[in-house]
Amino acid sequence: MRLFRRSLDLALAAPRAASPDDLNAVSRLLSHSAHRFTGFPGVDLPALLAAAPAMLLVAGGEVWAAAIAGWRSDATTWIRALALADGLLVGPAMDALLPPFHELLRTQGLRQVFYAGDEAADIWIQPALSTRGYTRETDVVVYEKKQLDVPARGNRTVRVRRAQPVDLPAILRVDQDCFAPQWNKDEDILGTSIFEVPYFVVAEQDDTIVGYAFATAHYDGQLIHLVRIAVLAAYQGQAIGVRLLADLVEWARAHGADVLTLNTQAHNSAAQRLYEWFGFERTGERQTVLRFDLGQRRFD
Repeated sequence: MRLFRRSLDLALAAPRAASPDDLNAVSRLLSHSAHRFTGFPGVDLPALLAAAPAMLLVAGGEVWAAAIAGWRSDATTWIRALALADGLLVGPAMDALLPPFHELLRTQGLRQVFYAGDEAADIWIQPALSTRGYTRETDVVVYEKKQLDVPARGNRTVRVRRAQPVDLPAILRVDQDCFAPQWNKDEDILGTSIFEVPYFVVAEQDDTIVGYAFATAHYDGQLIHLVRIAVLAAYQGQAIGVRLLADLVEWARAHGADVLTLNTQAHNSAAQRLYEWFGFERTGERQTVLRFDLGQRRFD
């Protein structure tokens, strides 16, 4: 236990863009600082420092603060990591870190940056971002289904099958058609998930992929989390989403799961009606999503 912490003088620190050479220093900061948030698997850090926008505060060769963005989708990105060295005050440190971070994002043609953290990080990050121009975009709400019954089977003319790597371009088209850019999942995420997650299916109609869904397993398969379900806009209203949900529930039940969970945006009333009709109930958990419009300069 550290009884005393050194006080760091921000006047000694200067901002600069991160590089792959900063990997060890940034990794230590993300691992050991009291004020830290990491929203990506640790194995992704080298790739992010090599290719994604990241800004540091550096003093005497030490990294005192870091803001790391994720991969871009159209002109949007997410804050994937924020960390402040012990000994820095949150407010002054964010005042020093965020303006050059935002400017770095602007120079790369980005127009919006989003943040959604975890409960521990939100305690200090949300107030700091909210007082510096970030506004609430939406809340993500959590649903669960404990009775693995199937109230309807949906469109039986649709074929549901396991996704294959060759399906990736069509899956990406569905994803881009169904979600705003900040919610799109990229080729790396979807391509890897086809191989790695236990449940990843596509819905075909007349040999055309019109929807997809994938889920992850947790607690030895007792909990199945629906990560994504999507149907092309032109095919919505034909009970294809119901068909995908029915297939997932039947798969989960056959594999011994006890509960299904999913997340959706608070304003997505159409999706919520479908989930609630299908037997999902709100858990009361929610996650706030913040947005910063990079065209604004009222803060920086």
